[in-house]
Amino acid sequence: MNKLTIILIGIIGISLMFSGCVSDASKTGTTTTTETPTLVVYSCGGPTEALQEVNKEFEKKYNCKVEFTGASAGTLRKAIENGAYTDVFLPRSISHSEILTNESLMEPDYKIYQFTEWVIITPKGNPKNITKLEDLLEKDVIVYTNSKATIPAIKALKPEKELIEKIYEKSSKDYDCYRKMLDAVVDRKCDAALVERRCITLEGIKGNVEVIDIPREYLDIQKGVFTVGVMKNSKEKDLAYKYKEFVLSDEGQNILEKHGFYPVKSKKGNELLNNYYSEYKELTPAN
Repeated sequence: MNKLTIILIGIIGISLMFSGCVSDASKTGTTTTTETPTLVVYSCGGPTEALQEVNKEFEKKYNCKVEFTGASAGTLRKAIENGAYTDVFLPRSISHSEILTNESLMEPDYKIYQFTEWVIITPKGNPKNITKLEDLLEKDVIVYTNSKATIPAIKALKPEKELIEKIYEKSSKDYDCYRKMLDAVVDRKCDAALVERRCITLEGIKGNVEVIDIPREYLDIQKGVFTVGVMKNSKEKDLAYKYKEFVLSDEGQNILEKHGFYPVKSKKGNELLNNYYSEYKELTPAN
């Protein structure tokens, strides 16, 4: 049994457990107090910290419980296709929501809710004066990578695959955990690393690294956008739509921005939409 199969079985089991809960009162006719509604939410792993804060505020606002699972969007989509239960799905990319909609598993009114990008980070002061990706190929520049991450830079920056592959080949140390790599940059053990922008907002990292932008054109278009949609078989359809609306509300969007993302309703989000995702404008909250 391979790793993916084990993950899928685990997700399906948990989902069925939550979706199968019923009150004994419905069987015996006895009267009980109303149970707190539970909303099952699946998301790709990247926005986990941001969505945990969103979930906390949503639970307070609607007096409910959010059961949250963060994992690879592709793995979660396969789980859903194989029977796993969720009320809401927030994958990285537009394609996962398109596929689930075409399979009649997701409601067709899914929306783009935020964007992301990759950056170069260096220790405070940028001792090697790095200004662009090509500088990472210099012999005296020590680069750390994290090729075993769910979405490493080598996948995200696919349009510049040849350059990124050279950087990875030059890597002095490769990590299976981006957090360890981030700490190494802060501790000045290397000169540079490639990370998703959200990482620079994490505790211990924020304010302790220098950030150099990478041209947006270098980013795989599907790796830079996130969608939110309600599932067709949701047993909490009204609450699921309230969750979607909350993610797209000013309160939800402000939380996402605080965690290093570009909310779709922000000035930067609108700029990215017009310049790189104009064909998907019908997927924005205003439409």
